[in-house]
Amino acid sequence: MVTKNIQTLPINLLVLDIIGSILIGLGVAKYFGNVDVLPEKFQFENYWVVLILVGALLMFPMLLHYIKKITQVK
Repeated sequence: MVTKNIQTLPINLLVLDIIGSILIGLGVAKYFGNVDVLPEKFQFENYWVVLILVGALLMFPMLLHYIKKITQVK
């Protein structure tokens, strides 16, 4: 008999991960392609760094979740 071990993704962590990925993508687009995504009144010097850092911080909880799951299995 085959048992399936299906893990569900926490929806709140998935939403944070998606938003973080979008922010990182926008920051990288600004850095490499000089694509301005923010209105001019919200832009400041090197705002792409802030987009990338905030995006990475938003993706961090999902990483911690999976690290916790992996350590519980061992």
